[in-house]
Amino acid sequence: MFAHCTIKQVDGITTIHFSRAPIFDEARQVIDQLAVEKIYHLRLWDFSDILFNFNMDEIRQIALYGKSQFTEPNRVAVVAPQDSAYGTLRAFEVYRQEETHSITRAFRTKPEAIKWLEEQRGTLKTLMDASSGT
Repeated sequence: MFAHCTIKQVDGITTIHFSRAPIFDEARQVIDQLAVEKIYHLRLWDFSDILFNFNMDEIRQIALYGKSQFTEPNRVAVVAPQDSAYGTLRAFEVYRQEETHSITRAFRTKPEAIKWLEEQRGTLKTLMDASSGT
């Protein structure tokens, strides 16, 4: 569906990987697809192989848009090894966590991010069970 993006789900973790820097509309389209398919509960946005170039206003808009689409408890790991991208994604953490049931963390490496998401799996299942009444 996307020319410069792959979405894969392995062991319940949805990984979004771009082959080039995405533009704002591409990020929104990916968010829309994840929401429709309900594969957003454990997400890894991997920016390891690209030069990440969203500005702070775009980061805020993406965070707000994601909060409006992802209505169930979820965990988001974002990976960017470059200093400027990592700093920008730390700001994304703040925007995502304001008045939401989502927890977001920025990482410099993919293995760190996957480890954190795996650790969050049990907590997230408990939250989802409680919200559904099971």
